[in-house]
This record gives sequence, C-alpha cells and structure tokens, in this order.
Amino acid sequence: MKLSRTAQHALGTLAAVALLAGCSGTGGSQSSTPTTGISSASVAGHGSGIQSLHRGTYTSLRAPKVHRDTRKSHVSPKAAGLPRILFIADDGTDDVYMFSMPAMALMGTLTGFSEPQGMCNDKSGNIWITNTGTLQILQYSRTGTLLKSLTDPNGDPVGCAVNKANGDLAVTNIFNTSGDATVEVYTNATGTPTAYNNPSQTENFFDAYDSSGNLYVDGFGDSGFSLSVLPSGSSTMSTISISGGTIGFPGGVNWTPATGLVVGDQECTTGSCLDAVSVSGSIGTITGSTTLFNYDGGECDADQVTVSPQGKYFAGGSITESSKTSSAANRWAYPAGGTPTNYSINVSEPIGAAISNK
Repeated sequence: MKLSRTAQHALGTLAAVALLAGCSGTGGSQSSTPTTGISSASVAGHGSGIQSLHRGTYTSLRAPKVHRDTRKSHVSPKAAGLPRILFIADDGTDDVYMFSMPAMALMGTLTGFSEPQGMCNDKSGNIWITNTGTLQILQYSRTGTLLKSLTDPNGDPVGCAVNKANGDLAVTNIFNTSGDATVEVYTNATGTPTAYNNPSQTENFFDAYDSSGNLYVDGFGDSGFSLSVLPSGSSTMSTISISGGTIGFPGGVNWTPATGLVVGDQECTTGSCLDAVSVSGSIGTITGSTTLFNYDGGECDADQVTVSPQGKYFAGGSITESSKTSSAANRWAYPAGGTPTNYSINVSEPIGAAISNK
C-alpha cells in the first residue's frame, strides 16, 4: 500500500493535542549534572503552553516545504574508510546525506526517498531509514548501498530503534490504519512485525531501547506530550508520567550507558532541548537539560538528534526559524550543547539522524 503525501496528511486528521512553537535563540550558561552528563537547568517553566493541533505524518514542528531532488545518488569513495559517518534524512528534498565526523564534510547524497524521517543504526554500522511516504523501512550500508526493505503493514513509520542485544527492529507509527498509533517490532529486523500500542498515546514519534531491552517511545496523548515504555519481554505498553518539568513537542529518544535516557523536546522556552530522564517505575524525572541552537545561535527546530555511543557529542539537523540563515547538519559538544562546534548547511529540512561506526 502506497500513500501520497496528500493522502497521508488527510490521515493526519486523526490528530492529537500538541504544542507548536519555535525555539528561542537566546542561551544561558551550562553546568554538568554528575549523574547524567546532561547540563543542569531550571526546567520548571519548560514548554510554552501554547496549544494547537499536530496534523500530518511529519515529525517536525511545521509541515516541510518539499522541493524534491531528482538527481542520482552519489557517494565519495572516501566514505568507506571513515571511522564515523553521520546520516541525515532531509524531508525537504527527499534525500539522505552522509557527513564525515567530526568535520561535517558532505561525503554522499542518497536520493529517491519519499518523506524520509527517523533513522537508527545496528551494531554492524548499517543504517535504517523510515521512508514514511512509501510505508517502508530501508536498510543501507555505511557506504550507501540498499541492503533490505521492510514494509510497515499497519501505518505510517516515522521512527526506529534497534535492540543491540538481539537485533530486533522497533518501528514507530505516528498513525495507524485503524486509528491507533502502534509500534511494530520486527524480530531480528525481518519478516512480519508484532504490533504493540498504548491506547493513551495517540501519536508515536521516536523510540530507543535501553541496555536491558526496555523500549521507550515518545509522542502525544490527549493532554499533550506522552512517553511510553514497552518492558523487555512484555506485551503491554504503559505511560510514564513526567515530573521535574514538562516536555512540549516530542523529539528524538536516545539511550547510552553514559547518558541514560535522553528525550528530545523540539519546543522549549530556551530552544530545542535534550532532557535527561531518570525512570523509576511509572515515573520519569527530568534531571537535567541541554539546549541546542542553530550555528548562528538563532532559532531552530532540532527534530531527531542522536547521541554518540560514548555520550561525547550530539549530532543531527537544525531547521532554522530565520529567513536569513540556513538549516544545518550539526555536531554539538557534550554536555554543553549551545551552538554547534561543526556544521554543514547542505540541508533543507533535516529530520532524522544516525551515526554509523566502523
């Protein structure tokens, strides 16, 4: 089943309540939080409280302006020897870009996608891309070769995560053909998936596995931002209540031993943020927050930012909120955040990010 963007956005009328606002371009000082590595910040006023409806299958704050790239894919021969490659999905051109790390030099452009969004990596260094427009999840090698394609039988895939312990692939559906937002888990990243859902979470955005195989999924519920967990070995998803602050608009979800659980907020009072969340039972407490800005220090929407495996830096795209500057692919310092240390403006509407390690 293949849906056009128009049809997908019509499906988006099953909308949930969301918070829509740009992120500010003013920053503040940062200090380390010893338990998480995320900079501590006052989070009591997190989120603007401006309510609107999120509609459509896109995961950014606003619908992308699409100018599809019709050129052929091209990858530099130098990419094969790079220790780390940052992949960025661009919903504005229907491309996926490959950047060297940490220099952020453009090493390749993969074309021919349809609404590429969330991304994730496996332990072999391959990259999975949710191609929302064709209801597919595509696996590419670190040198840009298509290895495998999976079809999502139940909805619109926008995010993914790989369980490094057993190779399972968990794909988030922002909407489902039956109206429920589901998570589709493909055993060993193959075959027909098993669907899970939390009835209280009406839209699913991004997800991540922790080292114990618990799966965390953010999105929207009837009252705004929502975070769910699918415990390892369980068939029941449940809601995690957020304390210590609020999260406005769901962004990327990450987990590393160095950082613990990190949940992105595309809409917070001081810019796009990455929040450290400590989970105990059904409660998730925000223990620190890092703010991300565009390369000029201005307004941005950082959609699905990824954390490096060792928790040493953040990487991903920033969609500019200014008509005078460009969107960018970035590498931000950890845990400082702020403006990126390295960036490339060869992007239009950057959404997903994933790092391939050799």
